[in-house]
Amino acid sequence: MKIKCVNKLIWIILIAGTLFFTSCSSLGYGVVLWNDSEHNIPEGSIVKVFIKSNISQVYVIGVPNSKEKIEIPLWQITEPSKKSHAKKYAQKFSEFEHTYASVKLDGLPIRAEPVNTAKQVYRLRKGEIIRVLFKGKGQAVTNGRGNLKGEWLRVLTSTGTLGWCFSFNLDLFDRTEKTVSENIENEETEVQIDEYLESIKAKSWYPEYYSSLIKHGRIDLKRINAEYGFKFAIDENMSTSVHMRLSDVNKTWSYSEIKKVNDYQYEFDDLKLTLTCRNGSFMTIQYMDSDGKMKSENFVALEENIQELIDSEILRRQEELKALAEFGPIFVSSNYGTITFNNENNITWKNYNLLVPSVISKSALGSANVTIDYFITNALKTEFDGVLTFHFTGMSEEVNFLYKKVDGGLRLEDATKATIKENVVSSRSTSPLVMFFQKK
Repeated sequence: MKIKCVNKLIWIILIAGTLFFTSCSSLGYGVVLWNDSEHNIPEGSIVKVFIKSNISQVYVIGVPNSKEKIEIPLWQITEPSKKSHAKKYAQKFSEFEHTYASVKLDGLPIRAEPVNTAKQVYRLRKGEIIRVLFKGKGQAVTNGRGNLKGEWLRVLTSTGTLGWCFSFNLDLFDRTEKTVSENIENEETEVQIDEYLESIKAKSWYPEYYSSLIKHGRIDLKRINAEYGFKFAIDENMSTSVHMRLSDVNKTWSYSEIKKVNDYQYEFDDLKLTLTCRNGSFMTIQYMDSDGKMKSENFVALEENIQELIDSEILRRQEELKALAEFGPIFVSSNYGTITFNNENNITWKNYNLLVPSVISKSALGSANVTIDYFITNALKTEFDGVLTFHFTGMSEEVNFLYKKVDGGLRLEDATKATIKENVVSSRSTSPLVMFFQKK
């Protein structure tokens, strides 16, 4: 399509709001990534870019050595920039200037990073042709028996998807020679990579109960740890291993091969270590413990960033205590003494004699650190704000109180005999001691 400078005003009116345009000057220069045979513009050519249409998803470029201007898909050239930048970018492609590749394996993935466990951005069809841009450094790819020969290549599909693909199952060829040449390093028999196993390796596996904690919004800092779970690892020497860590388990197994037992089950060498994963999001690991007994642990695949959840919960607890301290900081009861918040984490309690020894030990001194260690059920949230845990100096046991901020003061209820399971208070004590402290 030819576009003359005198007609540009009409062009803008027709597609106003969809084009990025600057008078008669260009947006810059781009490098052609995929050969345009219709207009005889080979890959690697540096072209002048005049207009960008976000709706049509095209650039209007100048044909080299011609006054003609044509439309070309956005993905087919690099983003416009200074001519010097475009030249440097073109140099990056020089090793594979006219190189394309034919795909030998149906379902071969293109990944976001040059790592075999990275996110898949595209799955190739057998026989599909892709453009090879340059090679990069990445993690070795294994098939259970050792590392595959090949290298990680930055590639582009005919629909514009960019990513990384390992060359083992690619036949590279030079377009200008019109012949397909086998990858020199790819002389072995084609090896099918177990994509289901690879997808398992790529996920983050955590103890099964994590999903319940997240679902109910109860990030229990006593039970959740970002390091807990089942993880695959490859060290700098390309040695493979799996690591399982729980509150009472910390084991690592090195292996050289993973054997497929059936569609959902795998064994690691002869380690008596078995992985079963039927739906891609739930996994059972069976292993032999130090006593020679077979044990099993369940894990779930989670998308959430566990450390971020932990950090957020720590902050939530700090803010809750800070709000309580600022609500006071002094609370007075004629029967149960005076509680003074020195800061959000520390209190001084005077004249609590009536609580000794039924609630507070006679060995306790008048100071305590205050934490939030427990959750309450939704049923209790209508009556209480939460649970305060007091760690008195001189007293080994913790003291728990359900609490509620009320008009004019603070209500505490002894939770010594409350029902607590997995750090959740589900019901109050029978005939509990209830105390009211007036805000001073």
